[in-house]
Amino acid sequence: VIYPIRDRVDAEGRQLVNWVAELATPKHEQRDWNRPGKLADFIGPYEDWHFDWLDVPAFIRAADSILEFPMIDQDPLPWWTRGRVTLLGDAAHPMVPRGSNGAGQAILDARALADALSAHADPAEALKAYEAARLAMTSAVVRANRTDPPDAILREVFLRTGDRPFACVDDVISPHELAALSDSYKRVAGYDRESLQGKG
Repeated sequence: VIYPIRDRVDAEGRQLVNWVAELATPKHEQRDWNRPGKLADFIGPYEDWHFDWLDVPAFIRAADSILEFPMIDQDPLPWWTRGRVTLLGDAAHPMVPRGSNGAGQAILDARALADALSAHADPAEALKAYEAARLAMTSAVVRANRTDPPDAILREVFLRTGDRPFACVDDVISPHELAALSDSYKRVAGYDRESLQGKG
């Protein structure tokens, strides 16, 4: 992933650009999201990525700095609420950031919390009701992200093509299969129409 952040950052009119190189690695023990990265730790798989429009290894080597951000989650918690204090969003259920889940789940938490607070006169009871409404669902999302994440469609296409180029995704996977994969994750995450309309 490569994207511009700001134009004309110097007298030469260059752009400030951010790039992300993602690799699966053994489990990280350190939860440090701001540690310097080492080029040698990840450049290998990208050494042959030379395109007409971009020389990826040269681009990476030209970076002023490299940071390592482990993509990790947390096992679901058994509870979020104690008395008049509760957790919401990533504080309650940190998950690998895929498919806008951090923001999406926090928004669903906020809606459930607002609904509970409006339905219960006692704030402590409202917080218990909020936790009861959201804890099991978000735990399921954390677990699903480990095995069948929202980008499982990409994995399925990769498995079917062996990473060979193709002209049309319909030649690889049918629209029905794409919809089934997408709908399955939407149901788990609470993004399906019924859940969002309060019927799920």
